[in-house]
Formats: sequence, structure tokens, C-alpha cells
Amino acid sequence: MKQTQILIVEDDVKMRTALREIMFKEGYSVETVETGEAALAKIGTTNYDLVITDLKLPGIDGMDILKAIRKSRPEISTIMITAYATVDTAVEAMKEGAEDYIAKPFNLDEIRIIVKKVLERKALVDDNKLLRSQLKKKYSYENVVGNSEGMIDVYKTIDRVKDSKATVLILGETGTGKELVARAIHYNSIRSEKPFLPVNCAALAESLLESELFGYVKGAFTGAARDKQGVFEVADGGTVFLDEIGDISARLQQVLLRVLENGEIQPVGATTRKKVDVRIVAATNKNLEEMIKAGSFREDLYYRLNVITLRLPPLRERREDIATLAGHFLRKYCTNNEKAITGLSKEVLRLLEQYAWPGNVRELENVIERATLLETTSEITQESLPEPIRTAIDKGLLAHDEDLQTLEEMGRAYIIKILGKVNGNKARASEILGINRTSLWRMIQRFKISE
Repeated sequence: MKQTQILIVEDDVKMRTALREIMFKEGYSVETVETGEAALAKIGTTNYDLVITDLKLPGIDGMDILKAIRKSRPEISTIMITAYATVDTAVEAMKEGAEDYIAKPFNLDEIRIIVKKVLERKALVDDNKLLRSQLKKKYSYENVVGNSEGMIDVYKTIDRVKDSKATVLILGETGTGKELVARAIHYNSIRSEKPFLPVNCAALAESLLESELFGYVKGAFTGAARDKQGVFEVADGGTVFLDEIGDISARLQQVLLRVLENGEIQPVGATTRKKVDVRIVAATNKNLEEMIKAGSFREDLYYRLNVITLRLPPLRERREDIATLAGHFLRKYCTNNEKAITGLSKEVLRLLEQYAWPGNVRELENVIERATLLETTSEITQESLPEPIRTAIDKGLLAHDEDLQTLEEMGRAYIIKILGKVNGNKARASEILGINRTSLWRMIQRFKISE
């Protein structure tokens, strides 16, 4: 564990010595200097946790040191030493960024308490910064994995809209990674320092969902013994992710529409409204346009939500990403479980690329996690895969029956047939096949289909 480093800036030799002895006995690593000039030189080259400086110094004084720290080394905490006659000035220094002050004359317990309190506060702030940094890394674009054309379009859109206030609607099947994309938007935006709060709209009854979103006041209903803030109020300045937005009731659709229109919420049982600054990202696996036609989803709310639309392709439409995703998950779960597995066998990769993946990316991740735990060799083998994937292609049968083809062989033959039908027009062929042109081009290369 790193020892706490403290710099003491004091021109009075007795005071400087006394402070050094006190801090040393507390277990801190301590350095001392007599002048502000010497302090600034030290601060420029050493990673101190805390600077304790006298306010009154010849030449560069304590206030100058404080301002220099705030400008170039804001991670360093500062405590000001001052005489009773200049306490007001010390308070002013705290407004400039000093963490606390020690008034002369002082006693040992007072110094210990103040230093301990400042260092504990710094440790908490540092931990929060580390957590935010880890969250930002975890939900960076690099962790929304895929190089297919559809995913590249997603990355480009995220980058363009991440800092706007515009509502984002994420569409995609279950398991395609909608919440991961929502988090990537938030943690790469100017709102990343504020909360990201997800709500599964399908998991709560209407009455519970309303109080969860907007809070309630004391006495609003039986059991409401105190006021409670809702998600929108807690997330003020941040992002609310409304998953399964297609499952909310007609009445809540009306309430949410009003929030989107004026940025105000009304807690259950309250008579007044509150202004909130919240960015809404919504997601659904349902066809909202069909729901509008059926009368089960408000058209005006749909257009409010549908300012920016992100469509996440199912895994069966981005098969070129399967190997990349599998490798990403393998590294993740090898690290989590301290396993030394270097990769996937060719046969496993072939099975993964030909499987239908009804559960999409989430299912693939679960399969790789399971295989990582079960595998006893240096690479993932077929025996570590679940039975539905192992039996998706009966290798033994295919190897002994010339009338049967592998899915890969059938796929190659079908692509050749379609290309023949459209006289080699790749744009038309990709439309018929239901894939983008980049995917078709890669399949032509992989299957070695000549022009």
C-alpha cells in the first residue's frame, strides 16, 4: 500500500520541526521546505497527497501556493496554517480550494483530526474518480464489440449524439445489448459524472412504476410514511434508461409525454411539479409502429422518443462479428476465473458461426462463460459447448453422407444461386439475402466465390 506523502511549508524552524514530528509519528512520509518557491519546485516533481502550508511566507505565500496547486495539481489536498488574527483569510482560502485550516496556537489532537479528516475525504474522492474511470472504460465503444457494417453505424451515431439532450430510442431483439449501448452513450457524454439509472418498465406494475419513476409524498398511499425521490429526480443532470418502453400503460404514456414536453415531474400525491434535467434513453424489442396502428402505443409519445433511433442488428445478421465477440468474452471470463485458455478451436468457431443464436449476444456470452469454466485444455473445444450448439450440425452424419451438405456448403450454393439470378448485382443480391453489402462481400471472399 502506498504511503501517504505530505509536504510541510513553514518558515518558522520550530513550527516546521514540530509539524514534521507529528506527521511522522502518524505514519506519513514527510518532507519540509522553508519557502513558497521551494514548495512549488517540489510540487512540480513529486506526487504529494497533502500540502500543509503557512499562509504568511516571505515571497510566494500560502495563497499563491494554493492557487498554483489548484491550477496544475488539483489532485493534491491543501491545509492552511494561520494565526487567529487571520482566520478570515483562511476561510477565504478554503473558498479558493483549501480543504481546511489549522489555527495557531494549536494542539496535537486537533492537527491529527484535521489531517485525518482531509486525507479520508481525499481517499473517498479518489475512489469515486477511479470508479467513474472504470465505468467509462467498461462502457466505452471498445466494449460494444463488432466490426460489421450495422455496428459501425451504431458507433458513428453514438459519437454524434452522445452530448446532445436529444432522446434516443434503441430498437433490437432481446439480448442484442441495448442497455450496454445506453450506458456507452451516457459514460462517453458530458453527463458521465452524473447518475445513469436503468428502469425495466416491464418488471413493475403500473402503480409501482409511477412511484419508482417520479417518487411520492408522505401520505400519498398506504405505507407512504415519508417522501421518496423517484428515479427522475435522483438522476437530475444524468440519464434515465427506460428499458421495455413498449410495456408501459396508456396512462403512464401520457405522464411520460408530459415529462418529455416540459421537463417537469409530479411525485405521486403531490400538488406541485418539479423541474428536472434528465436525458432519456428508451429501448424496446417490440414494433412500436405496429402498436400505434393497434392503438396500444401513443403516436405523439413515439415521435418524442424517436428523435434519434439506434437499431441493433440480431447476431444472426452480423455473423462476421461472432469470432470477435467470442474472443472478447473468452478474455473477459479467463481473467475473471484465472483460466489460461488461449482461444477457440476451429471446429468450435465453425459451430458458433453456424448456430442461429435466438438469444443473440447475451446467449453467446453465456455460452463462452460456461465453456471457459468447463474447459480443461488450452483452447475451447466442442465438448465444452452446450448440447443445442453441439448438435446443431451432426458432424458424423455429414461426414458419411454425400447427399447431405453442411450449412456452410448450402450457404455458398445459395449465394451463388442468388448472384446468378440477379446477374451478379451485389446490391440486389444483398437485399434478397437480407444482409448488407459488406457482409455479402465478406461471404463471397470466405466462400471463394469467383466473379
